[in-house]
Amino acid sequence: MKWLKSILIGVLGSLVMFLLMMLGIHGTGVAPFNLPPSAAFLEQLGLNVGPLPLLTHFGYGATWSFVLVGLYGSATNVRRGLSLAAGLWLFMMLVYSPLIGWGVFGVGGAGHDLAPSNPLHLGSTAKYVAATLVLHLVYGAIIGGLNPAWIQFETSSARTQA
Repeated sequence: MKWLKSILIGVLGSLVMFLLMMLGIHGTGVAPFNLPPSAAFLEQLGLNVGPLPLLTHFGYGATWSFVLVGLYGSATNVRRGLSLAAGLWLFMMLVYSPLIGWGVFGVGGAGHDLAPSNPLHLGSTAKYVAATLVLHLVYGAIIGGLNPAWIQFETSSARTQA
């Protein structure tokens, strides 16, 4: 049951990230990209169709929450969640971002040369780096904080029932 809970918490963390990205893209216009990075990656591959970007985003979030609990179990905490999230962000900056065409840390990629209306356009490098770091840290705090709380709750209930 803890594995299902960790997956659900990962989906919740991904949902919060997604909602914040959509607010930044459509609500406030402060996001430096037109598409969330998961959708932009699939766009670059020619696979940005139907629900695939959302499935990719939520699947990725669910997987890493599962991995966090798999690595640390009941010793999962916010610090470990934040550390994992920072590592995922660094991977995004060094590997994923260049694959999208946005360059390492959003520097020098072809996305800067595209028209602002292009789905793969990338605006401010500083905004890109800061926004994606904040989003990842929010995700890390959620999975690092909620997983042990739910796992602890399950353990406490089992003890009181015994």
